[in-house]
Amino acid sequence: MNTLYKLYVRLNSRYNALRSGFPYKEGMVMDGRCYVWQPHWLLRLLRGQRRGTILVGRHFTCINRFSSNLVGLIQPSLFTVFPKATISIGDHVGISGSTLRCSERITIGNRTIIGSGCLLLDTDEHPLSAHERQVPDYYNYTKSRPIIIGDDVFIGARCIVTKGVTIGNGSVIGAGSVVTHDVPPNTIVAGNPARIIKEINN
Repeated sequence: MNTLYKLYVRLNSRYNALRSGFPYKEGMVMDGRCYVWQPHWLLRLLRGQRRGTILVGRHFTCINRFSSNLVGLIQPSLFTVFPKATISIGDHVGISGSTLRCSERITIGNRTIIGSGCLLLDTDEHPLSAHERQVPDYYNYTKSRPIIIGDDVFIGARCIVTKGVTIGNGSVIGAGSVVTHDVPPNTIVAGNPARIIKEINN
């Protein structure tokens, strides 16, 4: 029975990755369909842009069904990758019903867990200036900076991580936090904006 279940998980994960447009890797658990968004191939061709990249490590787990997470999911996972941008996911990473919006680069280290309903945004999405928001090519005025998340990080449910943030190895982000500045390694932060609560003594 155990062998049959493992075979089911493997085939189901491969099927869900395929219909999601997500790169499948052996050992992946893709529970339900996630969504990968990239600009239409014709638009990229006209602009001379190459497609964005998603790099996935070994034994990645992506939870997208409401019944598969005891906290509950607001949505399936959404990976938005713009031309020339890269989402890099390490080994043994788990993501539940979260959004990764990548204009430049988002890097997630090994054994990191990202809880339900999180937002990782390496861009402001829109300019701060009202005038710049009205122009057709407003995205040229939008600021973006890479997000780097280290190894063994735990990001609690409903957190927001903004552009340019680096989270050090072994840190914990309390649920519902808004992370706007770098987090040192082995540190617990929480709040809006997130502040240091205490250090973790391993």
